[in-house]
Amino acid sequence: MLTRSGFTVPARTTSHGDWIDLLRTHFVALDVPEVGTERFTGSVRSQSIAHLQVSSVDSTSQRIERNGTLIDADSGDFIQVGMIRRGTAVVRQDGRECALGRDDFVVYDTTRPFEWMCTGDPHDDQWSLEVFTWPRATLALTERDSSDLTAIRLDGRNGMSGVLGRFLHDLVVSRSGAGTAGAHAVADEIGDLVSVIARTATGVPPVGIGSSSLRDINGYIDDHLGDPTLSPVVIADAMGVSTRHLHRLFADHQMTVSRSIRTRRLEKCRREIIACVAVDRSLSQISRRWGFTDLAVFSRAFKSEFGMSPRQYRAMVAEQSGDAHAVTRPRRPGDPE
Repeated sequence: MLTRSGFTVPARTTSHGDWIDLLRTHFVALDVPEVGTERFTGSVRSQSIAHLQVSSVDSTSQRIERNGTLIDADSGDFIQVGMIRRGTAVVRQDGRECALGRDDFVVYDTTRPFEWMCTGDPHDDQWSLEVFTWPRATLALTERDSSDLTAIRLDGRNGMSGVLGRFLHDLVVSRSGAGTAGAHAVADEIGDLVSVIARTATGVPPVGIGSSSLRDINGYIDDHLGDPTLSPVVIADAMGVSTRHLHRLFADHQMTVSRSIRTRRLEKCRREIIACVAVDRSLSQISRRWGFTDLAVFSRAFKSEFGMSPRQYRAMVAEQSGDAHAVTRPRRPGDPE
C-alpha cells in the first residue's frame, strides 16, 4: 500500500479507474483509454535506490498514453527505461515506433507525448514490465539528446545492451534498499551506463559530440570547470575559434555555452556532495572547487536544477546513507541554506 496526500493506494487493483490512479501515483499522469479484456487486473510495486525508482508493473492487454494535456497538467521531468519481461509491447514517441519482445527495453521521456500498446501472453493475457525512472536533472541528457534515443528497441539478450538488460533486471530482483550506503552514487553510475550503452547500440554519438571541434571544446570545459573566469570568450580564445562559431556549435545542440558550463559545474558539485557526505568538507569548499564564487548564486542554481538546496540535498543523502555524523554536521558560516 502507498500513501499519497492522505489517501491509501493499493498495490493491486481490478478497477480501471483505480488503475489509472495507481499508475499516476508511481510514475506520472497517464491515461489508459483502451483495456483489451473484461477480466482486468493490474499491479505496481516500486522501490528506490536513492533518486532511481525501480518498478515492476503487471497487467492485462491495454493502451497507455501520455498526451500533451497530461503533460501540461503534470510536468514530471523524467527519463525512463521500460523492459518487457512477459508479453509484448509497441512503443511510440518522437515520430518513431518500436516493437518489444521478452527482455527487450526502450528509453522514453516523460516531457513529451508517448504511447505503450501492451499485449499480454496468449495463455492468460498478462504482461509484465520493469520500469527504471531517473529525474532528468541527474542524467547528462538534454531534450535533444533524449529525443535521439527514444522509441528505439534495445536488445536485452545480446551484446552490451544484453549485459545492461540483465543488470537492470537484477536491480529488480535484488530488492536493494534506499538506505544502502553509496546508493546515490550507484544510481548515478547506472544512469551513465544506460546513456552510454543506449547511444552505442543505437549509433547516436556520445553527449556533446557533433564534430571533433565540439568534442575538444567540451573537453577543455571539463578540464577548466574550477576556473571561475571560464567564459565563452576564454574558451573561444583557447580553442582558436571565434565566439560566434562557438555559440553556433552549441546552438546546433539546443544548448548555450554558459548553460553548459553551469550544468556541468552543478553536476560535479552534486556528485562531490554524494562522495564526500561523510567527509568534513563544507558546501562552500565544494562549490568553490567547481568555479562558483558566489554562494547565493550556487544555492539558487542548485535548487533550480535539482529541486532542493545543496544543504537539503546533503542532509537527504547523509540520512539515506546512514551517516549520522553527516546528518548532524552543523552549518558552517558562509554555507548556503
